[in-house]
Amino acid sequence: MASALRTARMLTRYNAWADEVIFEAVAKLPEGEATKPRQSIFKNMLHTLNHIYVIDRVFQAHVEGREHGYQARNTETNPPLAELRQTQQEQDF
Repeated sequence: MASALRTARMLTRYNAWADEVIFEAVAKLPEGEATKPRQSIFKNMLHTLNHIYVIDRVFQAHVEGREHGYQARNTETNPPLAELRQTQQEQDF
């Protein structure tokens, strides 16, 4: 059991590190690039990051054995990049 807990903690830290790397990269893009329409299921980079946040919340709820309240794997709209980044950081730690 201790090994599983150690692995879960390691993966959680890795996930937080990866989230920070991607948010940092997107924040450095020229104005408008993160919200520029893309040919993808999530419309743009920011909405893709929002999807990652939603799925993290769903996963956490499943691990904790509680309802997550989401009806889809993303929300219709997403917050601005800085707000989403802050929310993701709070989720990660």
